[in-house]
Amino acid sequence: MPTVNFDKNEFISLLGKAVDDQTLSDRISMVGTDLEKVNPEIVVEVFPDRPDLLSIEGFTSALKGFMGIEKGPIDFKVHKSSYEGRVDPKVKSVRPFAVGAIVKGIKLDDDTIRSLMQIQEKLHITHGRNRKKVAIGVHDLDKIKFPIKYTTMPRDFSFIPLEFDKNLTIDEILKMHPKGVAYAHLLSEFKECPIWIDDNGQVLSMPPIINSDYTKVTEKTKNLFLDITGTHRKSIEYALNIILMGLFIRGAEIHSLKLNDEGKDLIYPNLNMERLELDLSYSNKILGLNLSETETADLLMKMRYGIASKSKDKIIVEIPPYRADILHPIDLVEDVSIAYGFENFIPEIPKIATIGQENSIEVFIRKIEEVMVGFNFFEVKNYILSNEDVLITKMLDNKRKLVKTRNAVNTEFDTVRSSLLPLLIKTLVSNSHYEYPQNIFEVGIVVPDQNLIEKQYLSCAICHPKANFSEIKGVFNGLLSSFGLQYSVKEEEYPYFIEGRSCALEIDGSNIGKMGELNPEVLYNFKLEMPVSAFEIDLSALFDLFKEKI
Repeated sequence: MPTVNFDKNEFISLLGKAVDDQTLSDRISMVGTDLEKVNPEIVVEVFPDRPDLLSIEGFTSALKGFMGIEKGPIDFKVHKSSYEGRVDPKVKSVRPFAVGAIVKGIKLDDDTIRSLMQIQEKLHITHGRNRKKVAIGVHDLDKIKFPIKYTTMPRDFSFIPLEFDKNLTIDEILKMHPKGVAYAHLLSEFKECPIWIDDNGQVLSMPPIINSDYTKVTEKTKNLFLDITGTHRKSIEYALNIILMGLFIRGAEIHSLKLNDEGKDLIYPNLNMERLELDLSYSNKILGLNLSETETADLLMKMRYGIASKSKDKIIVEIPPYRADILHPIDLVEDVSIAYGFENFIPEIPKIATIGQENSIEVFIRKIEEVMVGFNFFEVKNYILSNEDVLITKMLDNKRKLVKTRNAVNTEFDTVRSSLLPLLIKTLVSNSHYEYPQNIFEVGIVVPDQNLIEKQYLSCAICHPKANFSEIKGVFNGLLSSFGLQYSVKEEEYPYFIEGRSCALEIDGSNIGKMGELNPEVLYNFKLEMPVSAFEIDLSALFDLFKEKI
């Protein structure tokens, strides 16, 4: 989890209330973060799903609500302006999305500069996935001639990058500038690179690498232009709103920017609050409480939400535009529990007498894992969410129907995995710099089709220069023999296995999985230069068929 450091005196000043260390320690811990210390500075670990707490302004704003100092969302005020820009269609194949805003009247004292640098750095690392998904540029507004343009330039295009005193080409920046060396991999596959440029032809920045020295911010800067680019529009909008929230709290004026993108005029920042319905019976059942609509609404306002309407059955909640973590009513229920106070929940003994015991399928899965480890395989664990490119395109498996998440904030994790094998291949790619052979397996939940039925799968892969069908079959034979099980093979073709070197696995006529050598085209798609043989089986089906023998 990212760690943030706040000056305690500034923290108390922004909180607007004198608080002793003991109270501060107690309240910060109970707001849903991991406190390390409060003296002489405040050090807090923030959960990755709350990027709005990475700045001192965002954190104190949330704490104000939790402590009852203020209620409801921050009342953003945005001044309509004549500042305009355009997004060139050329960027769509490189770094497709861009937003921006104008900030005026900001006093860049030491506290403000330190806060702005910290939130920019932390957003880059966490929310921005090390600048791949989100990259932020901060510029001296008064040096820029509008309208501006977000476009691409060839690699021989040159400008003076930040902290340099001479022109460098894009290629030279990527090889010589410290930031260029660190993030060159983000642009390695593109012949042209993203550039923000003003109406005088002056370069503002080359996202996601470096700003121009021409627009650098100094102690004399009074007005700012923020540019944020990335691979996912909603993510860069959240990043912009989080930064603007902090600057607004510090007394800056926020002015709009009109960006023409694919013929549409988009006005930023977009501070419209989305609405989400919270069913009171659902919330009370989850929490084991009996809160009225007024009590629940009051707790939500302590967590800085707005209330559009309320009734005895439901509340329509307004989501602040900087809260990137609210995807489902359960997220609102979590915040209601935080505002209610974990210390106020009364432990109760269940009224139903039961004898606890381990789930039998978990016993079975643990034995499977122990056998695989005994065969000298390493167990890996991947995210349950992936994307269509990994699960379908690279695997050549166009017939499979996937389950997608609604309103995903990250296109890399917008699909529930339907198989473990593609993620095992990704793991092998990530570890290609280690010596071979590499024998790995994973046991985990998948949703194989759109029936939304979760199943436990086992996938196993062998990777080395001579990996073949016979070797992986030997592993599978040993696994089933360990449980006294017999199986048969049926010739079957799969697009991700080599034709003639794959089969379906059956027990008593029931299909439990597949096995084979990976298709070279699949290996090429993943950029893996080593043969792989693998099998994948449905442990849920295997358990149902033979649980009486286990």
